Amino acid sequence: MASAGSRSWLTRRWLTRAWRTCVLAAVAASLAGCVGMPNSGSPGTFSATPQDTSQDSDFIGAVPAGPQSGWRPSDIVTGYLNATVSYPAYSAIAEKYLASPRSKNWAPNWSVTVVDQVIVSPEATYSADGKTATVDVSGAVQASFNGTGQYVGAQQVGHGTQTEEQFTLVKQGKQWRITDAPKNRMLTEPDFAQVYKPQDLYFLDSIGQVLVPDAVFVPTGTSSTSLATNLVTALLANPQPVWLQGQGNPTPPAITAFPPHSSAKDIDVTVDGPTATVNLTGVAASANAAARHQMAAQLVWTLTGPPGSPPGIQAVQLEFNGKPWTPGAPPCPGGGQGLTLKQAMYECKNPYPLATSSTFYYVANGQAWSRCASEAQVTTGTVGMVQPVFSRTGAVTLGHGCTSSVQATSAPSPPAQPHTVSPLSMVAVSPDGKYLAGVGLGGHTVSVWASGATKPYSTLPLSGVTAISWDRQDYLWAAHGNTTTMVLRTSSNNNTNHAAIPNDFPSSGKILGLSIAPDGVRVAAIVHTDSGSEVALAAIDNGKPELEAIGNGKPGTGQSANPFQHTSIGPSVQLGPNLTNPIALTWYDADDLLVLNGAGDQTSLWKVPVDGQPATPLPGVLPGAISITANSARNALVVGMTQNRMEVSAGLSGPWQLLGTGGQSPAFQAPAIPITP
Repeated sequence: MASAGSRSWLTRRWLTRAWRTCVLAAVAASLAGCVGMPNSGSPGTFSATPQDTSQDSDFIGAVPAGPQSGWRPSDIVTGYLNATVSYPAYSAIAEKYLASPRSKNWAPNWSVTVVDQVIVSPEATYSADGKTATVDVSGAVQASFNGTGQYVGAQQVGHGTQTEEQFTLVKQGKQWRITDAPKNRMLTEPDFAQVYKPQDLYFLDSIGQVLVPDAVFVPTGTSSTSLATNLVTALLANPQPVWLQGQGNPTPPAITAFPPHSSAKDIDVTVDGPTATVNLTGVAASANAAARHQMAAQLVWTLTGPPGSPPGIQAVQLEFNGKPWTPGAPPCPGGGQGLTLKQAMYECKNPYPLATSSTFYYVANGQAWSRCASEAQVTTGTVGMVQPVFSRTGAVTLGHGCTSSVQATSAPSPPAQPHTVSPLSMVAVSPDGKYLAGVGLGGHTVSVWASGATKPYSTLPLSGVTAISWDRQDYLWAAHGNTTTMVLRTSSNNNTNHAAIPNDFPSSGKILGLSIAPDGVRVAAIVHTDSGSEVALAAIDNGKPELEAIGNGKPGTGQSANPFQHTSIGPSVQLGPNLTNPIALTWYDADDLLVLNGAGDQTSLWKVPVDGQPATPLPGVLPGAISITANSARNALVVGMTQNRMEVSAGLSGPWQLLGTGGQSPAFQAPAIPITP
C-alpha cells in the first residue's frame, strides 16, 4: 500500500475492471458497445494497415460502420470514436467521418486517456446559421498513457478527474462531418484492454550488471517495424514510472545505456523477416564500447524477449552510422557472438535466469532442513530426501544435491541434527548458496551463517521479524514492523554490518511479506494497514554507480564500503488490486508473482502480473496455507500450511499433494545472476 502522498501515481489501479471484464472477451467482442455506436458492422479481424508489411497477430472484433444518412452530429462523433478504437486498423472507415479525410493534420496519435465510460453529449451546440455544430465528449479518468507511435507508457494522472474533448462538425450537403478531431484518444477500460497488450522494456540496474523489466502497454494491430521503432525510441530515456525513478539520488534504480540527448530522429529501424536492423546515429553512435554492449543488451531483450515482443523478431542487427557492429568479445560467457545479436548471447543479463538449484529449505521442530523438488520430480510424485542443514558438528551444509528421491507422501525419519542451534522459525539461503539466514522463534533474532561455519557471523536482536529475503549481492533484508533492515556479509555482531534502510511504505503499516527479485532491483511486499492488506511493488535505490566492493576495493561490482549511505526502497505501486486479503508471496518469474490470498479454509493461490493487471486465481483451494515458495517453471511449488504441514505441486495448475514430512516456511534458493565485467 502506498502512502497518501504517493497515491496520485498509482496509475494502474484502473486495470482491475478492465482485465476482469475483457480478458475473456477478445473473441467476437463488440467494440461498438463501449460508446453506444448505432449500426456496427459484422465481426471481423484486423491486423495492420495495408501498407504494413509485417503484421501483428490478428485480433477479432466488430467492424465499425461508416456514417449513415440522417445521422445527427452526436451520432457522427460516436461513430468516429468507435472507428478509431482500434486505429489504425479501420482508419479508412474513420476517415469517412471527417470533412477533409486526407488532411495532413489528421492522424490520431497513440496518446490515450482511459476513462470509466465515454459520454457523448446527445445534444449538439449549433452556430447561428446552422452550418456548424460542436459536440462534447467526456469521461472520468482512470489512467493516462502518453507517447508517440505504438509505444505508450503510464503517466501520472489524477484518478477520477473529469476530462473533456470538443468536436467541431460542419454540414456538407445534408451530412455532418468532423473538422477538427482531437488527436488524443479517449478509450474505455474494456476497449483499452482489448486493443493494447503488455510489453517489457528492458533497462539496466544502476551499475549495468543486469537488465530490469519495465512493463508498458502497446497497441495491437500494428506492424512489427512500427512497434519496434517506438520500443527503441522508448529506450532512449530512463524508465518513466515513478517507482523506478528513485528518491532523487544521482543514479536511479534502473537506467538506460543510451547517452543523454539521444533523439528519435537518430534511430532507424527496419524489420526483414526474423531480424530487426537498428541503425543509430547522433550521440548514440559516438558511445564507447561499454555503452554499446549495454545498448545492445537492451535492444536484444526488448525486441526479442517475452512477453508481447514484436512478432517474428528473433535477432537484432545493430549498426552505428550505417556500419554493422559486432561485439569484440562474447557479451556473456558461453553465449557466442556474431553479426546478428540473439537473446542467448545476452543470457547473463537475464533479470530472472534459469534455476540452477531445485533445493528448498524449511523449518520443522525448530530445526532447518532441505529437500529437492524439481518440476520433473514432483510430476512423478517424488521429492528429494530430507537433508539436515546443520551437520552433527553444527556446521552449516548447503547444496546437498539431488541424488535420490522418495515418494512425496512418505514420511522418512529425518537424519540427526544437533540441538545446539537455537530454534528457528524460518530460513533462507543466498542466491549463490554461500550463506544461510535464520529467524529465531518469535521473530526476535536474525542470524547469518557462512556455508561450512559452525557459528553465525552475525546475530541481530530485532523485534517481530515477518520476512527475510536475499538480494543478488548477498545482502540480507529483514522486514519487521514497518522497518526494512539490511545486513552485510561481514563478520561482525555490532552495529557496523546492518542498518535500517528507509522505505516509502506507510509508516503506520506493517510489512507482512517481502521478496526481492533476482535482478536485485525490484521488491514485492505485502503491507497491512488499518484499511487492509495490499501487494506493493517498489525498487531498491542504491543511489550511486560504480561503488567499491567490500573487502577488496575493486570498483564496478556495485558493492559499497558503506552501502547504507545511499540505499533506500522507493515509492511503490499496488499490484493485484482485486486481491482481498493477501497473506504471503513469492516471485515466480520476471513478470509474475504468486500470492496466497484469503484466510482459513478459503485460502487460494493467485498469479499476479507485475504490469498492474488484476490477479488470476489458480485451480484449487489450499485450506490453511500460510506461506509459498516457487522458482520458475523448472521447480515445483511448495506451500507451508498450519499444523506443521507442507504441500507440493508440479505446476500452477496443480494438483497439490501433502508432503509426508512436516514443516513450515519453505523457501527455494533464488536463481543467481553472475557478476560480469
